[in-house]
Amino acid sequence: MFGKTVILTFDDAVSNHAQFVAPLLRELGFSATFFICEFPPDFATDKRQYMTWEQIRQLHELGFELGNHTLNHTGVTGMTETAFAAEFDALERKLIENGIPRSRSFAYPGGPGSAHVHAALRARDVRFARIVEERPWRPAVDDSYMIPAYAVHGDGEAFHRALAAGCSDAVPVLVYHGIPDYAHPWVDTAPEKFAEEMRFLASEGYRALSFSDFADSAFF
Repeated sequence: MFGKTVILTFDDAVSNHAQFVAPLLRELGFSATFFICEFPPDFATDKRQYMTWEQIRQLHELGFELGNHTLNHTGVTGMTETAFAAEFDALERKLIENGIPRSRSFAYPGGPGSAHVHAALRARDVRFARIVEERPWRPAVDDSYMIPAYAVHGDGEAFHRALAAGCSDAVPVLVYHGIPDYAHPWVDTAPEKFAEEMRFLASEGYRALSFSDFADSAFF
């Protein structure tokens, strides 16, 4: 049913998402979900690493989905539901202040998810929440608030493992960070490697979607 379909996601509001990633995706006819946060302590000052809010808004204007990654990239496993709601809502206010619609997708900072925040997500009409776990997403059986995804960086081996795991009932979800990532080199992907991976998807006839595209497609 899903065929050659992947979901592309990008975390942490890195500046090259606007400068390099988005133009390449548009060139190839791909979409993606960009998960936004104000990564402390340097989001406001380190614009070599992080986007401005103007750049974030431009991603929305280009048709990309913007999702919630909490305001301060705060891991949820040790938070109360009240604290989580405050972090989530603070990022939502930033989106709205900058002319961006409320998010319908969420990515757990750091990767691990937690069921204790699912009620807060439901109350905010969130449709999808993504964790990091190396297996493909099976929409028919997986919890839509615990969607697994492959963290892709470095040599790209995870990229090819993800594609190999895709099948008629499973969709690989890919997680990228900076292209490159100056502040967090352990999740860095070189621009040349990223372009190679995206052009491979295009040459092999893959559809690259955002979560919102997937929800609006005949697949879901």
